[in-house]
Amino acid sequence: MQNEFIGAGTIEEAGRIVESISPQKVFLVSGKRSFELSGAAGVFKKLLGGLDYYRHSEFSENPKFDDLVRGAELIKKYQPDLIIAVGGGSVIDTAKIISVLPTDRHDAEQIIRGETSVSHKIAPLLAIPTTSGSGSEATHFAVAYLDSEKYSVASDRLFPDYVILDPELTYSMSAYQTAVSGIDALCQGIESYWAKRANDESRAYASEAIQLILRSLVKAVNDPNPAVRSNITKGANLAGKAINIAKTTAPHAISYAFTTFYGIPHGHAVALTLGEFFLINTKRAFDKTDNGLMQAMKDLFELMQCNSAEACRDTFQKVMENIGLETKLNKLTSNTVNPSIIVKHINEERLGNHPISLSKKDIHRIITAIL
Repeated sequence: MQNEFIGAGTIEEAGRIVESISPQKVFLVSGKRSFELSGAAGVFKKLLGGLDYYRHSEFSENPKFDDLVRGAELIKKYQPDLIIAVGGGSVIDTAKIISVLPTDRHDAEQIIRGETSVSHKIAPLLAIPTTSGSGSEATHFAVAYLDSEKYSVASDRLFPDYVILDPELTYSMSAYQTAVSGIDALCQGIESYWAKRANDESRAYASEAIQLILRSLVKAVNDPNPAVRSNITKGANLAGKAINIAKTTAPHAISYAFTTFYGIPHGHAVALTLGEFFLINTKRAFDKTDNGLMQAMKDLFELMQCNSAEACRDTFQKVMENIGLETKLNKLTSNTVNPSIIVKHINEERLGNHPISLSKKDIHRIITAIL
């Protein structure tokens, strides 16, 4: 069971967690700049000053296979009693994966591809997000990139043992970082609500997440204060809990190619197509008399405070515009966008969790709609 500490000032709980574990060695995974900017560096300099610890921050933003194997080698050599991850989604995902990854490249690749199961975790993990969006601290899976393909490594052993959610650590985020991470959390909430794997528990988390984020995100980006920062932190964590059960769907499945081939940050990449799925999901639900999906879409209309699929799409795109996120793919890259390449690199696992079947032609049309 995860031990969770939520609220302003809860970073101080890190000391009590470390004291309860009494580690001889601590392996600290952090961002390069965010560790200092968030204020976490000052806390951990004091906390870990008398301990044997190693800080690891030499890895790419979206966890790549070579970086992960190198991290696994470092952590195995160091043999810590506690792992602490302080940063955004990529930092926490990196810590989660290297805590279980074999150092042999062949064995590691099998884990990443899902061909073998995770069997060992080197030490307990304390996750401390400094962004509000990925929800990685609340999930049993983590993202890895291998040969330009995105994989989701899943195991109960990836679930962090301790989590500190202190909104004060997010105060240094730029407006764009707040926008990208916040819209990612909103997408997670919406997708998990209509996902095939959704259940009453995941929808309860998603419902609260959507409402918190919708009423706070624009202000958090344009005129932040402690209350809205706190709402976004809580909303992102609830969205993470929702996808931990229900997982994500087609907008995420499509987004990875936008990031890989056009360099679009993850949350922004996901948001580009999400609005279009209000239309296609609703139309298919009524065409096929899918009562379960119809009810899910009606619930989402209410949560989005709109009365039609078109209005929900427009509301979502208006949120993007109000937080400074471009809604057209062509305007985000100087390269020529080739929908066929994107279709070829769809993440099949996430696509299979979408509530309706989508053909390659469907996806091609959706991508064309956002050019």
